[in-house]
Amino acid sequence: MATDYDLILKGGKVVDPSQGIYGDMDIGFKDGKVKTISRQISAATSEKIIDVTEKLVTPGLIDLHGHFAHLIVPFRAEPDEANLPFGVTTAVDTGSTGWMNFPGFRAYVIEKSTTRILAFLHISAIGSCTVRIGIPDLEDFRLVRTKEAIDCINKNKDIILGTKVRLGPTGTTSSNTINALQKAREIADETETLVMVHVMESDIPLKEVFEYLNPGDIVTHCFHGDTHNVLDENRDIRPEVWNAYNNGIIFDTGCFAKHFSIPICRTVIRNGMPPHTLSTDRIGEDHPVAVKYTLLDVMSMFLEMGMSLQEIIQSVTSSPASVLDRSDLGTLKPGAEGDAAVLNLSDQPRKYPDLLGNEIIGRRNFTAELTVKSGKLWTRT
Repeated sequence: MATDYDLILKGGKVVDPSQGIYGDMDIGFKDGKVKTISRQISAATSEKIIDVTEKLVTPGLIDLHGHFAHLIVPFRAEPDEANLPFGVTTAVDTGSTGWMNFPGFRAYVIEKSTTRILAFLHISAIGSCTVRIGIPDLEDFRLVRTKEAIDCINKNKDIILGTKVRLGPTGTTSSNTINALQKAREIADETETLVMVHVMESDIPLKEVFEYLNPGDIVTHCFHGDTHNVLDENRDIRPEVWNAYNNGIIFDTGCFAKHFSIPICRTVIRNGMPPHTLSTDRIGEDHPVAVKYTLLDVMSMFLEMGMSLQEIIQSVTSSPASVLDRSDLGTLKPGAEGDAAVLNLSDQPRKYPDLLGNEIIGRRNFTAELTVKSGKLWTRT
């Protein structure tokens, strides 16, 4: 028998910044989409009704920075296990593969995953394949082939968002930093796509990096504690950083290992410059670094460091959706993709280190109760 809905979530505390909603709501899903959001869905039939009273209900979470080319590139996470148990329904792979191995990533991982995976193409033809054997991504600049990268992006614009450049000694190396940024800008301009730059361990200051970025482009690991970070010698936010932040450059956290600093995060948030997007830089379980944060962990840390609940949810839903130019994601508007996260906010304290010798104790921590993907309750198979 036909039903009005495939699934109804009843009575949850809905937080949807895209619509300015914060309150008790019912949400109905049909044919993979959000059908209805209202105070009460009554006199309706549904294949499944779940009471989520007292739970937080948000749009499906978006992780703007992770690595998911599992078994194609070393140290890459299995996408469904790394995301769906934690309310993440859309994840962005940030430069695991280049134009030579992206087709395999698409065929064998992206198209076989329940998680919606989008991607930035690494500027190197082979992505980060050499990281496991200690060879920098662009030790040999012959790996940069502009025409082939442009062709790959143009053929896969439903998935590829732009070009990723990883600065630093394991990325571009100091001899190729400017050349790589120039080529990334060229590729982005030709394809009308974005540039994402890993700025941790950069050999040039942020002011020079910003010269190659347009509004909408992304600096990731934005609050690292290495040289050339966002603070000056007086621990004030640099004027050029404020200028970039206020003029459309996206500041993304990428909270892996030493790529973020708790003291710097506290300082910038206290001074009114929270990150635009929270993300994990999630990597595989085979990586030797022991601490691997989920997106819920990152959200819990930044809640403790001073961001409001609404800011936290916005930074993992509507804000990254805007970066991706996907109005159908990060929202519970009728007609949007039928993705939702049902979360708890517990009072059980938890320690979070940043691997720079600092730690934070989260007094309120997010955990996932349920994940809805494409209008269906997700369960492990």
